[in-house]
Amino acid sequence: MVTEPRGLEPPHPVVTVGVPVRNGEEFLERALRALQGQELTDIEVLVADNASTDDTRKIAEMVAAEDSRFRYLGADSNGGIPWNWNRLLAHARAPYFMWNSADDIVLPTHLSSCVRALESHPDATIAFSRVVLSDSDDKVVGSLDDEGIDFLSLRPSARVGLFFERQVWQVIGFGGVFRTETLRGLGGLPDYWGGDFGLAVAMALRAPWVQVPEIGFIERRHVGQMTNLQTSDPVAQTRVYRPRFGRSMAFPQWYLHGRVLAEAVRAPVPVLERARAISAVVRRWTIPGMRSLGYDIKRNLQRLADGRVGRAS
Repeated sequence: MVTEPRGLEPPHPVVTVGVPVRNGEEFLERALRALQGQELTDIEVLVADNASTDDTRKIAEMVAAEDSRFRYLGADSNGGIPWNWNRLLAHARAPYFMWNSADDIVLPTHLSSCVRALESHPDATIAFSRVVLSDSDDKVVGSLDDEGIDFLSLRPSARVGLFFERQVWQVIGFGGVFRTETLRGLGGLPDYWGGDFGLAVAMALRAPWVQVPEIGFIERRHVGQMTNLQTSDPVAQTRVYRPRFGRSMAFPQWYLHGRVLAEAVRAPVPVLERARAISAVVRRWTIPGMRSLGYDIKRNLQRLADGRVGRAS
């Protein structure tokens, strides 16, 4: 059973911020307080709790009780990452939408700057700002190679190449502000490990993106974040996205690379541009990621050696 949103709703939000979370008590309140402090006040914030067993619900409901723009969506069982992320999109009422990880911090001008950028560029479907990195104690520990990125003047295949070359993952996975209907039209977050990469290629091949030149987002790096699962058991890694996955072997990296390439193959662009997009994926993503493909094989051989193949464990 899913708990329906409660409380008074802002009548006409400009941005819906969806906060997907599972056992995120350590950083959740800091993330929600940052959203409360946004320069753009006409927002709604939906917290989708994917069957947490810690104090996530208590924290989210505390903030919702203080601020009617915040609503809590609960769940009795773990539906997986895509299910939780996409139900936020389904509940969104605003013309603009952003996923905000429960451990990241949105600086006060991020939403307002991204909305202005999209309104100034009606052909763009995503706006994003620059990012700095912090540790678990909110200390800035680094930055990304994201200064002066121009997705506006490039043809579709070149946008794909630039996304992979500069590794601006924040455009899709966190911090990017979407046109809600565009994101819905593409089905939201795909239901496989690393599905945000497939979504990025699909969106880059259909419309330009626009960057806000200022730093507006803080991505937190810590031991419990989801990306660390890439070194875990491949079946466990797959079940984060598909909890009912029952096979005894899994190749999440191979599947991811195949799906990303498929987005380029079926893109609604001229044949020559599609060929360029396929080339961009192979050169910028598949070839540099060959090590991860080999790692998938190694992990499954380890499962075989451990006697875990033939039983769903």
